[in-house]
Amino acid sequence: MPKLTEACRGVEQIVTTANNNMGRGLASPSRIDLSGYQNLCAAARNTGVRRLMYVSYRGVAQDAPVDIFRIKWYIEDAIRRSGVPHVMLRPTAFMDIWIDQLLAKGIREKGVATIFGDGHTIANYIAVDDVAEFAVKILSRPEVVNEAVEAGGPSDVSQNHLATLIERRFKSSGKRRHVPVAAMRLLPPIIRPFNEVAARLMTLGLYAATKSAPFPGWKSSADRFGVLPRTVETYVDQMA
Repeated sequence: MPKLTEACRGVEQIVTTANNNMGRGLASPSRIDLSGYQNLCAAARNTGVRRLMYVSYRGVAQDAPVDIFRIKWYIEDAIRRSGVPHVMLRPTAFMDIWIDQLLAKGIREKGVATIFGDGHTIANYIAVDDVAEFAVKILSRPEVVNEAVEAGGPSDVSQNHLATLIERRFKSSGKRRHVPVAAMRLLPPIIRPFNEVAARLMTLGLYAATKSAPFPGWKSSADRFGVLPRTVETYVDQMA
């Protein structure tokens, strides 16, 4: 805590994305993320930090089905209760994770796309670089304080559509492996005691397969802060 206080001394604004989403056991996000943010808030308050921006996610809820999503709700709550002036930046699904790391990885390496459920559920996607641009623009707007800013892009699409775009980009055979919803419902409680991270990934897959999350109002925030988020087509075209 003393080192954290020293790190905050003389700092006017903080942008924080820190998490331990893939942690397990004593390093599980349920054990360390919330307390870490409580300590950060105390340090920020004690050193007079003018504003703290926390990168959460759009749809944050106390009863979210994924543990790391629930933790984000409690972190937001801790920030609000701390009295530190704040902004909650809530982006939609990251293209860099859901497109590049999850879908494209299997297509690049094995020519097979792994799809959660039937692949028809719609979600909104935004690139990490575009979220960073939102953060930079907010930093320059001191009047934006004690509010939540939702950030998304122009693409409300399904996993099947994403897979098609990536297959075309890498001239893949188009083979797909669908992970059944029933398996993603039943297995996490069974495997969690042995592999916490695998259970978490399954609940994330279940969320993606069953939770429709379009964002028709994405342009309002984009126009407010002068950000032009890229489409999934543009993102895939630029992938290596």
